[in-house]
Amino acid sequence: MKQWKKESGGKAIGFLLSDVPEEMIHAAGFFPYAIVGGSTNLEEANAHLQSWACSNSRSALARALEGELDFLDGLIIPHTCDTMRMLLDLWEHLRPLPYMENFRLPRQVNRASAGQYLVGELERIKKGLEIYRGSPIEKGELQESIKLYNQNRLLLRRLTELHNHSPNLINSRQLYTVINAAMIMPREEVNRLLKLALEDLEQKPINESSAQYLPLLMSGTLLEPFEVLDYLEEFGGTVIADDFQNGYRYIEADVSTATDPLKALADRQLKRIPSAVFDIEQNPRRYFLTGLAKEKKAVGAIFLHLTFCEPENFDSYDNLKAMQDEGLPAIRIETQFGGAGLGQIRTRIHAFMEMVGGESR
Repeated sequence: MKQWKKESGGKAIGFLLSDVPEEMIHAAGFFPYAIVGGSTNLEEANAHLQSWACSNSRSALARALEGELDFLDGLIIPHTCDTMRMLLDLWEHLRPLPYMENFRLPRQVNRASAGQYLVGELERIKKGLEIYRGSPIEKGELQESIKLYNQNRLLLRRLTELHNHSPNLINSRQLYTVINAAMIMPREEVNRLLKLALEDLEQKPINESSAQYLPLLMSGTLLEPFEVLDYLEEFGGTVIADDFQNGYRYIEADVSTATDPLKALADRQLKRIPSAVFDIEQNPRRYFLTGLAKEKKAVGAIFLHLTFCEPENFDSYDNLKAMQDEGLPAIRIETQFGGAGLGQIRTRIHAFMEMVGGESR
């Protein structure tokens, strides 16, 4: 990021996951920078946020207070939960930036008016970015950014499919590292590197040992810590499906290029796969997850639960019960940024893997 700013003289707009319209930030000529991964020192943030606020919000704020995010020129925080609704005001007081904005997602997404509301909200965000940049965002600029991000999602989905068929070529840790790297690198460069990687990987022969991996579904708000993926592999497991905001949910849907860009961005948002913070009656998350597990032939499900994540708390019982009703073994593991008990997590994952037929490697 710092290198890009030095070379281009451009500005960076940070955002917290999920669902912020990066295409619009990019079309304005700014760098969309996802604030993923957290600080290991939450003491400064704890002086401003209650201890029962989720570690995602506390660690993001801690990074800002420690100066790790001083390269940012702006910030967008989506309204996904009670903590996120108040975080921008606190951030603005402690570490003000030239451009700061909330992204107010519709809560009652089943209403016919949700689409109209969301288009209006996107128009509001667009106007704010235009004021900050000093000129309008042209329709053609937004269309080009949409094409760029669609291509990125397509390439990352190809990489995901390659992983699902050949986890010996690219394992779970490598796949999710690439997805998260894409969030903090120039998307043009990411796409160039992905094309080269796919050309190389898709020419390699599929090793028969791929069939020996146990396919698992993982679910949660954010994939954290990444060491979980190493513990799975130690017992022959691989992630075949997920709904993480920094996983497959980030890349699963494209934006239509056949309609007005703002309407297309709103349509994508309203049709995305459900999450703890964006569920719809037509496709309840618990049934979506059980259907996904069966479709991908998963042998079990692991729910990573960020401590004090209220939306996940509401979903947790229903999700576990739905899996059990389908005869799929499932486990809930509590995690957090900046202080997960890795030894205990490793022990629980290994015990679960033994239960579903895994063996130590």
